[in-house]
Amino acid sequence: MNATIRDVAEAAGVSISSVHIALSGKKGVSESTRALIKEVAERLGYQPNENAASLKRKRQKILIVLPGVQGDNSFFYPPMWQGIHDYVSAHIANAEFIEIPYHSHQHDEIAQKVHEMLHTGEIDGYLSAGHLEVVSDSDWEFIDSRGIPVVFLNSYRENTDYLCCVECNYEVIGRTMAELITSRIMSYGSIFLLAGNPKFHSHSQIVRGFDAYLNENNIKNLVYKDFSWSIENANYLHILREVMRPDIAACASVFSQGTYLLGQALEESGKVDIFSVGSDLSEDTQERVRKGVFNNVIQKNPYAQGYYGIRVLTDYLVNGKEPESKIVYVGADVVFKSNLPMYEKSNVGAMIFY
Repeated sequence: MNATIRDVAEAAGVSISSVHIALSGKKGVSESTRALIKEVAERLGYQPNENAASLKRKRQKILIVLPGVQGDNSFFYPPMWQGIHDYVSAHIANAEFIEIPYHSHQHDEIAQKVHEMLHTGEIDGYLSAGHLEVVSDSDWEFIDSRGIPVVFLNSYRENTDYLCCVECNYEVIGRTMAELITSRIMSYGSIFLLAGNPKFHSHSQIVRGFDAYLNENNIKNLVYKDFSWSIENANYLHILREVMRPDIAACASVFSQGTYLLGQALEESGKVDIFSVGSDLSEDTQERVRKGVFNNVIQKNPYAQGYYGIRVLTDYLVNGKEPESKIVYVGADVVFKSNLPMYEKSNVGAMIFY
């Protein structure tokens, strides 16, 4: 059996991306690492599918597989797609962009479509959201074995080699959310937190930061947590019941769909006077900020995630440019009614990196 790029990476103790860089003559690894990788590749009998010169001439095909902008996805993903489209339309590059937007009920259909495209051997790069990945484990092994560079948005996929992940610093967001709330309520008031899916990196890290802030500052407010993460009537009814607890002084959601349900529950219960913090600025949430249903919203800047993610992957494939780091953070903002105009649709392209 012929050695794969993964075999070389494991034997040399480096990442698959480093093997690709070293053997294609690109900058990004030290000369000692390059020499080690070449020695290991020769010893194992590894033969790249294409040499560096042909890679440079070849038009790079980038596959973009992300939730679409309809239905439940409309609360977070439209700005991310806009960021991708704004980069693609403004930059002439030797690349072709193949988009596969999907909804959760299309999982099997999309997985098969991506499988077929990958196995044509023509896909050079892959852009996706790590926590909502539709590709099968066997196809991930195929991606790894072929050394296809992967950029994740919003969160990365565990146990997967990738070029870069573009996300927010979620633990800091959780701390910010906790500080906003506890600075506005009495110590005896309870907090209701829509904590999302504990398996999602973005959700769990925000909750982790929230809890850490309370513990580090010896804050004793009781916190009720809801771990539902989809827009279903049963989930909504539970959220409504929690909001109506007489001891609830504040509430918050760590994710966009939960923010939509929370806003609806606050309006239906009439408890719009309790302090509330949401996540992500959908059109519904913007309107609830205007009406004072939400005091603040943490904007995780999906536009910047999309724009920067596709830029990193394109620059790497076309120009051989390495990302600054494995994890690239985009800035997140606290939105008030007073600064809401900065984040409305006409200004969605404003990006903050740090």
